[in-house]
Amino acid sequence: MEPLNELLQRSGQGDAAAFRQLYDATSPRLFALCKRLLRDAALAEDVLQEGFIKVWHHAAQFSASKASAMTWMTTIIRNQALDKLRQAQSRPTVVDDVEYESLEFASLEPEPDALQQMGEDAQRLLYCLDQLKPEQRECILQAFYHGQTHDELAQSLAKPLGTVKAWIRRGLEQLRGCLQ
Repeated sequence: MEPLNELLQRSGQGDAAAFRQLYDATSPRLFALCKRLLRDAALAEDVLQEGFIKVWHHAAQFSASKASAMTWMTTIIRNQALDKLRQAQSRPTVVDDVEYESLEFASLEPEPDALQQMGEDAQRLLYCLDQLKPEQRECILQAFYHGQTHDELAQSLAKPLGTVKAWIRRGLEQLRGCLQ
């Protein structure tokens, strides 16, 4: 059994020492995910703490047959971060000394041309991702969106570490060329 899976299952049985080991092993990567999503270190720390509280309370529901411990925890932490982003967007910001002669305070939403550009960029990225070999695309997405290391990818895909590294490197080179 994978060590993280075992630690998470023991945490689900109330083993605080196992939970501490699980936290020590996974928190750096999950914190990096939070920082990448939230772009605020202090907020990322709060979300990470709230996420680990959820992990502790729901660890008994973890099933290794459905997902790896890291994938399961990443989903919880990612959802916690996205909830925090939604909360921040739904709350109006209070601004002192607002310049009421201008309309700059009226909306914090991106301008229509910026939205169009973001949409075009996303479409171009999706197109370029579709041009990659499936194994390259999978490795790149798992590394960037789920924070998996090269070692973890090699283990989960049952492929040599050098192969996984080459897939990622070549895939990123191909993406760079396609996006330029």
